[in-house]
Amino acid sequence: MGYFDVFNEVFQQVKTVLAGIGDLKQVVLGEQFKLANLPLAIINPVGSTFTQFSLGQTLQNTVEFDIIILIRETEPENWFSNIVLPMCSVVDAILADRTLNGKVKDCIPASFEPSQIRMVNKLYYGGVIRFKALLYYSP
Repeated sequence: MGYFDVFNEVFQQVKTVLAGIGDLKQVVLGEQFKLANLPLAIINPVGSTFTQFSLGQTLQNTVEFDIIILIRETEPENWFSNIVLPMCSVVDAILADRTLNGKVKDCIPASFEPSQIRMVNKLYYGGVIRFKALLYYSP
């Protein structure tokens, strides 16, 4: 199994986990999409670092990814119930199985940022959650 297969399996599993969140109407991973069905989650790989794990071929790989949550187009009446609560359901879903069904050794949130997000010249309310996943790869 090549690195693409390992890398792709991690992200496909994240998409599967997020698709199980009833409040999300759309989960996007690499495909084209329309900003029509809110709330939606966009999964973006942001970095992958390698270090030598042990003598030999095994590498320790940290895969980082952002989940951008677009919840609504109008300003929320209450940030905690309208924005933070749905974002927390994403964190809880990932943390329910920190191995992502065995695809990684561990996955943790690294940042949690409720915010306004500008996309396609429109303002949306939601936020970004960054995760770090640890896996071991042997070429």
